[in-house]
Amino acid sequence: METKCFAIQRSHKENLFLTPYEDAKLASQWEAANPITWYASTSLTSQEQDRALYALYTQIDRGVDCWVMDRRYVPRLLISAFVFLIVYFFFSLAVRDPVPVIDELILGLGAAAATATFIAKRDKKSDLAVRRRLELKQNALHSSFTTLPLLSRLEAYLDEMAALDTLDIADQLTMTKKGELKGLKLNNDDKEVVKEIRELLLRHVELSNSRLFEWYRKIERANLKGIGDEALSARLVKVSFKREIDMSLLALMVALAKY
Repeated sequence: METKCFAIQRSHKENLFLTPYEDAKLASQWEAANPITWYASTSLTSQEQDRALYALYTQIDRGVDCWVMDRRYVPRLLISAFVFLIVYFFFSLAVRDPVPVIDELILGLGAAAATATFIAKRDKKSDLAVRRRLELKQNALHSSFTTLPLLSRLEAYLDEMAALDTLDIADQLTMTKKGELKGLKLNNDDKEVVKEIRELLLRHVELSNSRLFEWYRKIERANLKGIGDEALSARLVKVSFKREIDMSLLALMVALAKY
């Protein structure tokens, strides 16, 4: 089964690399045998391909760390608890202090935390983790790159939204002053791919930019009501002027949600 990744190129901002490997919590489901295909609007240069693979390697490292931590959670917990009990009872019996229990608890918890941290670092470098990491990265190294015309329309939409005045795009997003966000012109044949891109984009934003994702949720809730929200538009303008959110990317997320 093919694993699809998407490279969305932007004119004045960093490119977006959307992959199923971004969610580290799903690392146990990753299959090293599945071929990886990168889709882009045009043929990527060698440097762009390297950046895409670097992003993928970083996600694999994070995912394998999470995977091995989950896999070794119970042994790590039991060993840490055992260390806590040893330290607690040792200082309870061997050391007399004016405030019993408190000192022993602090020392026991400290020893348990240090033990858990040590074991976690060791597990990340274990043979199991190294093998898993190597298998996934070797598979990523053999990724194929191809073009997908649909992505050029998404990139053109991002550029068009970036060229809009802040007030205009805020009004369109919140449906105020008879504004309505321009829709994407997509073919029926693109629906399945659009769904995959939308899910990966939303997950990417949720994991990497929680503030932008929260604004997306606010816009979605406001649009469900079917009426304009001038107060929301004003707040959106304010955060946009402070450059706290990416308005063009927010517009793309909202537009893709309609498909």
